Amino acid sequence: MITKQTFAGIAAIFIGSVQLHAQPAAVQQLQNNQISQALKVPLPNLAAGTNAPELYAGENTDVGPQRILRVNPRPTYFDLVLDSQFFFSDNANYAQEPFSVASPVFVNTVQASFAPPARRLGPGQIAGAIGVVGQWYNYGDNRLAALDFNAQTVFVNGRYNLGNWQFAAGVNLTRLVNQENYDETYREFMPNFSVQRVIPLNDRMFFAIGDLVDYHLTEVPSVAGSRTDINDRFDNIASLTFTWQLTHQLLLQPFYRFQYSYYQHDTLATSSRDDYLQSFGITAAYYFNKNLSLRVFFNYNRKQSDDVFTPAYHEMNGGLGASFDLKF
Repeated sequence: MITKQTFAGIAAIFIGSVQLHAQPAAVQQLQNNQISQALKVPLPNLAAGTNAPELYAGENTDVGPQRILRVNPRPTYFDLVLDSQFFFSDNANYAQEPFSVASPVFVNTVQASFAPPARRLGPGQIAGAIGVVGQWYNYGDNRLAALDFNAQTVFVNGRYNLGNWQFAAGVNLTRLVNQENYDETYREFMPNFSVQRVIPLNDRMFFAIGDLVDYHLTEVPSVAGSRTDINDRFDNIASLTFTWQLTHQLLLQPFYRFQYSYYQHDTLATSSRDDYLQSFGITAAYYFNKNLSLRVFFNYNRKQSDDVFTPAYHEMNGGLGASFDLKF
């Protein structure tokens, strides 16, 4: 006789194996990080002896460049970013209760890019960048050790600033590999476009309203002849961010995001799939100088799907991060 506990265990194994193919936890973890970066509102890096940066894109167009001291730094063409982040998640595997696992998560990032200075084009300014990103995701709970993975990305992007508007477009090519033997578990080609509008309240506060659309052309290893493109999807992500510069070095940013994802195939590849992800969060960032910053953050994520094999989950995480950004 099959008990409820046995049935639940069998169901968990089946659902888990299906989800591992259709929507790996690593893909969700990567996507959350990608969205945060793509919709990130630029924060000013303050340092004595340099031009005071714009609090928001296009501020100098309105009031002219503001000086801390009368020094014009030389143009920079390269950007190197080293970032480490540690947080605790109450649902690190993005599963539905009672199968969620709470765990510390470590994310280390190295990014190198060629990013020439912005140039005047018509009434606005245009800039672009090409580079590579390496990321290491590690889980502190031994039950999730098999999920440790690396993400490797090549990107090309450009943006056009027009007053308080910013338009951006780009292409990312990303592959995920496990850390045990570096086998590829996921690959995607992702073109994207975004628009953002800044609404300044005063010289220390502003809102940023943004919308990002992208399409993921994906590939995962086939399981018993299953589709390799089952994760192909379209995303539309709307965001609202408030930035408050409390001091010259300390900034506070609460945000809200709503993401709609349309998958051509559901988990069983029998029909399409609609996912909805809502995210709330707040970040406090302290800039020691133009290169080094420290942040603390808290996020809450809530996901729903019309696919019965895709878990509707709640996830909270909070932690801290440090970033070193060298432009030369």
